[in-house]
Amino acid sequence: MNEISVENMPNQAFSSEHLYLDDDYILICPETPVLPGLRRRLYDWSFKSVHAQGTPEFTEIISSGDAEGILLKKSGGESEQENEAADFFENLCKFVDKLFQSYKEGNGIKLNIISDQVKKLLQMTKTHKPFLLNLSEYESNEIDYGVSQSVKTAILAIAMSDTLKLPAHKQIELGLAAILHRIGSMQIPHDLFYSNQTLTPEQKKSITLFPVLGFRSLKAAEFPLSVALAVLEHRENVDGSGYPRGITGDKISLYGKLISVASSYCATVSKRPFRDNVDGHSGMLELIKDKGRKYDEKVLRVLLLTLTVYPIGTYLKMTDGSIGIVNETNSAEPKFPVLKMIFDASGTYYADAPILHTGEEDDIQISAALSRNEVETLMAKLPNS
Repeated sequence: MNEISVENMPNQAFSSEHLYLDDDYILICPETPVLPGLRRRLYDWSFKSVHAQGTPEFTEIISSGDAEGILLKKSGGESEQENEAADFFENLCKFVDKLFQSYKEGNGIKLNIISDQVKKLLQMTKTHKPFLLNLSEYESNEIDYGVSQSVKTAILAIAMSDTLKLPAHKQIELGLAAILHRIGSMQIPHDLFYSNQTLTPEQKKSITLFPVLGFRSLKAAEFPLSVALAVLEHRENVDGSGYPRGITGDKISLYGKLISVASSYCATVSKRPFRDNVDGHSGMLELIKDKGRKYDEKVLRVLLLTLTVYPIGTYLKMTDGSIGIVNETNSAEPKFPVLKMIFDASGTYYADAPILHTGEEDDIQISAALSRNEVETLMAKLPNS
């Protein structure tokens, strides 16, 4: 492949060729514009060049201006989409819960029925991605943790596959594996699998077998081998310290690596049995600490490109003291998300929840991401909390 220096890429143009991060990862398709800020984003994640099969020609786009720093009220359409995303998440959880219960009762897993649900998820991700990726908002004591974790992992994995520009059939395979990555745990007593007690060697061994149990079940149900392998490998670490086979990064499938990162991130930002959750920004940093040990570095970069520096649902304090929550990420400018403002600079609650488009040239900048404890204190100040 030909190498293209990031420095020589235009700020705003269409490429005549697919642009790749490396041999496997598509960064930009011809129908997707190279937007302002992409070069800076690539530099942030240590990419100095991209690749193309041929010699790309760039057609510049004439900019029509921007709206950085302007406060806008949330539209009714956005509120409707938010509700639609929440309803979809709840319904998908109900489907997965019934699926898991049926499996525990000894019934088979039907590929076509689950595939239909994954296809719906693909469509919803295209139309409701910002709302579906607000993963920390989807919490309920009525939903089993294993069920919600499976659904959240599928949502994030599909979003990451979209970042990679994987073809639709591969996105469906990945979605199937993500929804079913915990299916083997249904054969292990719930109290043991989620125990916070010190386990005996025999108990530890039985827990580490759940990917194998899932793999066998999917093979028996005649799922594609790529799906079954992803379920088998999603707890492997790139340095070989994972389970069940202890294989290293070059032997772990792409689907397995994607589900490993997606499930781990979802776990950190979700309320778990016996463990506290963290905000999205902190969750991202937790995974980065294990770069090259647990997680594939390239797949972590895909996560960063998908969620950006401040994931949806992260609470941010501005330099003037105002506080907002990330409502939408900005793929062109990952350090400058769209915020739904909660408190103004004087600490007064915003009843109308205005939207702030942050930007590099704004007088007011992001100061810091709030910790979980700071968010809990903040929530106590909200009306009717």
